[in-house]
Amino acid sequence: MTNLLTATTTIVHRPFGGLASYRRVTDRASRVAIHAFPMAELAAVSATGALATPGCYVMTNGRTVYIGESRRPARRLAEHAGDRDKAFAELVFVVAGHGDAFDKILALDLQYRLTALAVDAQKVAVLKGLNPSQPDMSDDDRATHDRIVGDALRLLFDAGCTIFRSTDSPEDIDPSPASEGPIAIDKGEEADSGPMAIGVPTGGQEFELKYCGVWARGFSAGGRFIVAAGSEVRAQTNGSVDGLTRRRRDELFRAEVLEQIPGAPDRRRLTVAVAFATPSIAAKTVCGAHSPARWTPLAARAVVLAA
Repeated sequence: MTNLLTATTTIVHRPFGGLASYRRVTDRASRVAIHAFPMAELAAVSATGALATPGCYVMTNGRTVYIGESRRPARRLAEHAGDRDKAFAELVFVVAGHGDAFDKILALDLQYRLTALAVDAQKVAVLKGLNPSQPDMSDDDRATHDRIVGDALRLLFDAGCTIFRSTDSPEDIDPSPASEGPIAIDKGEEADSGPMAIGVPTGGQEFELKYCGVWARGFSAGGRFIVAAGSEVRAQTNGSVDGLTRRRRDELFRAEVLEQIPGAPDRRRLTVAVAFATPSIAAKTVCGAHSPARWTPLAARAVVLAA
């Protein structure tokens, strides 16, 4: 399959010098600038004026994260620096405008989306104040924000902030199945005469998901949640779905692993198993919904048929 991803260029500028000091990370094709620095350098970075416009900020030590937004991040970060509850914050990443300044709505949307992504990734503990909510916006603005969030995630990663990265992207999945040796096939009459068992256990807890006529089956394996081949994927995507889930679904539909189901145009059938970082990410992708149904334990219903 043709790789539709586009090569990108990231520019890292270190105005203070030094590898671990303040870094300004940009891409000339993007509106996003990431200001990355140790919390100890907040005063020096603020003095440059770099944090004087609206933005979203990420404070972390690699184990805990707090994500906020402000019209003036420099002032808000200074308040956090004096808060004992935020004493864990060793590193700061401010997502702000490059060229055109961000507005308040975009900063709020970034806070909401990045918080949801950090929770889904489950790599760090997410410390929240007021639970962020997604602001109302037009479809045009939502599409623009989708692009900006995508750029922000890429530049955050290049700046050293990897807590939002999910491990279910194609490059993180080993495409080669484990070899279990040849399968012996007995063609004799004795092999053809045994009973058939339906619904036998697979050796681990399985789960099912039901949403808008879709049925899917999944299980945990190797630290990931696997959606089994034969599961259904909803064809429609709800308008409230975040940009990252939309991109996952677009990638899944482009991968040619979904087949049409005769008489069911509202859903597709998976022809391969797909691994996700968490059950939540799997449910959102399968259902095309921001608040999908939950995975529930699949009850054992073994039935043995006589020969």
